[in-house]
Amino acid sequence: MAPDSPASEIHLHNPIPTQNPKRAYIVFFITGNPGLVEYYRTFLTHIYGSLASSSFTSLGSTVFHVYGRSLSGFEASLASRTAKSDHEGHLPFSLQEQISKAQDELENLVREVKRVQGTQDVRVILMGHSVGSYILLEVTRRLREKAKKGKDAVRVVGGVCLFPTVTHIAKSDSGKKATPLFNIPHFTLGVSILAKALTFFIPLSFLTFLIQKFMSFPADAAHITASFVKSPHGVRQALHMARDEMREITADTWDNDIWGALDPSTHPHPRPILRFLFAKKDHWVADETRDELMKVRGRLGDDSGDEVWKPKMEVDVEEGWVHGFCIKQSIPVAGRVTYWNSGTRLLGGGLRFSG
Repeated sequence: MAPDSPASEIHLHNPIPTQNPKRAYIVFFITGNPGLVEYYRTFLTHIYGSLASSSFTSLGSTVFHVYGRSLSGFEASLASRTAKSDHEGHLPFSLQEQISKAQDELENLVREVKRVQGTQDVRVILMGHSVGSYILLEVTRRLREKAKKGKDAVRVVGGVCLFPTVTHIAKSDSGKKATPLFNIPHFTLGVSILAKALTFFIPLSFLTFLIQKFMSFPADAAHITASFVKSPHGVRQALHMARDEMREITADTWDNDIWGALDPSTHPHPRPILRFLFAKKDHWVADETRDELMKVRGRLGDDSGDEVWKPKMEVDVEEGWVHGFCIKQSIPVAGRVTYWNSGTRLLGGGLRFSG
């Protein structure tokens, strides 16, 4: 991989393995679209920093891993290990293929952590941004179905959905604009060829400068965006996947096992606890679909009462966070996730996730 190419994988953990800890937690992050994990490096680093400084880590009884990878087809360089193994199939990848690949990567990571750490008690907190939240819910559903059949499935103890596009994305402001374009034959291929033609002779450094100047991006985000535009398959992959999102992310299709209403005693794993964070105004999430989801599925009150089993959903009405928080707002959003709402640390939430 070229030195200036964004990494396709971020894995934050103690480089000196702790042998035989009582428990290991993996925070497994699933990106939005475009699916470059480097956009989230600051966010993930702050999450890991909070966990690594906790008293549980210092006692040595619990170890933490924070992991994220670029979605398949978005790699800035095909020389990476992930890309080589991933692209044995075809390009571009569909939304359903991204879900399957995320599940495979998670299961492989859990096996590796068990092997290295020497503990069988590995628990996963999934985090997803935008369409990554949809992938999160689908991966959770598949893993719980697998466990219910008596197979050795990954234990997901919680999910954090950030600015989630989990229902009716085509009804959003951007969805309404994008849908007619995706109905044009060969639109995704044509745009990707045009993007390559327009940027082929522009050096990466100069393209980074243009993005930083005209889009007001920080230097790191501008470099990642320029690398995405000049990547082998990124633009086509992003458009291909977005078209799938418009067609497939419609009505809520998850059952009560995911949303928490089903009696957890009927499942080998305690049900995962879900948290949702929405923007006050999100061009990829229509107000009415967000409000309907919160009304039907969400728990809007405190941590007591008859509906404590429901996912907690909140709308940011004070900070002005935007859908693409990872460009300029990674640190405050990481703070909200870490000290969720009532001041409870993510670590505490993770332990409560464990059931």
